[in-house]
Amino acid sequence: MKSLSKLINGDSKEGSPSRRNNRSWAVAIPVAAVLVGVGIFLSAVINPLFGRYVHWDWMAVLAPVLFIAAVAAVRRRWI
Repeated sequence: MKSLSKLINGDSKEGSPSRRNNRSWAVAIPVAAVLVGVGIFLSAVINPLFGRYVHWDWMAVLAPVLFIAAVAAVRRRWI
């Protein structure tokens, strides 16, 4: 199984296609932050409409994990 750093950074060879097609960190981090922020906002707005409330202790664990996954996905151009 690939390590997390290889998954995010791509192939270490300079001319490899996976290395060349990565987005920059300056793009990946803000886009991931917006994606996670929109998800949290929608959860906080929509859940009360159905009589449920956001479990913020779950969000405290899920938000950083989702942020890291979103950074990797945006950087590697999976989304």
